[in-house]
Amino acid sequence: MIEKRKQKNIIFFYIIFFFSISNSQQISNLKNEDNPIEIYADEGIEWHKNKNKYVAIGNAKAISGSLSLESDRIEAFYDEKEGSGMNIREVRAKKNVIVEDRKMRITGGNYAEYSTKKDFFKIIGKNIVLTSESNTLKSNEKLEYWRSNNIAIATGNAEAKKNNEFTVKANKLVWYLKEIDKKTKVKKILGFKNVSIKTNNEVAFSDKAIYNNETEICKLFGNVKLQKGESFLLGEYAEVDLRNGISKLLPAPGKSLNENKVRALINKDGAGGNEPN
Repeated sequence: MIEKRKQKNIIFFYIIFFFSISNSQQISNLKNEDNPIEIYADEGIEWHKNKNKYVAIGNAKAISGSLSLESDRIEAFYDEKEGSGMNIREVRAKKNVIVEDRKMRITGGNYAEYSTKKDFFKIIGKNIVLTSESNTLKSNEKLEYWRSNNIAIATGNAEAKKNNEFTVKANKLVWYLKEIDKKTKVKKILGFKNVSIKTNNEVAFSDKAIYNNETEICKLFGNVKLQKGESFLLGEYAEVDLRNGISKLLPAPGKSLNENKVRALINKDGAGGNEPN
């Protein structure tokens, strides 16, 4: 009886060992230019030889260096090299997409594509959130991440937020990132079309905006409106110092004051008035 139990335990051990290799597998001969790609999955990894692809199913995860991609299903497409070598050219992820890279995290994607040659992600979803340190970038449509160029682009009701300091909304927001001490941080933010910037003190509107995270100064261009309560500053160009709480409405760069006047609409005791600045 004891011998039979031992035999069952040994067989059970071999089954577990085989299952772990098959479903939590490193595919060491699939490489990009820098690092090998490891692929893991709970339910299985399929090799479709005729289609030159691997399919990982169930809590699937692909890792290459500091970069990881998680999803319910991951498909890795490869090109064959001379001999037995393989190079992954594209990775696709479906449902519950999570991307992590150097302390930066992207969640909320329903579908993602990653090109190893371009080092480029395209993520589709209705609630995509990129988190980097104290900054977040959101989109209800599409997020593009040019990893080597340190650029992230959110399209479709895009929103960027830095703690409780400010919130930027626009049709499109572009993040310029940089790596410091193996962490990804925001360097600059660009906003295009229907831009709004909300702080604890005021709200600013414009056609285009550029925010420098190091100086904490935001420059606004085109149809600028600075609003505090029911009072407004109107013009074509403004600079908002978020660190010191100073807003300046100025002539547009390259134009004289006579060509592009700025004005204030100040509400006093419920009455509006026009006053040149």
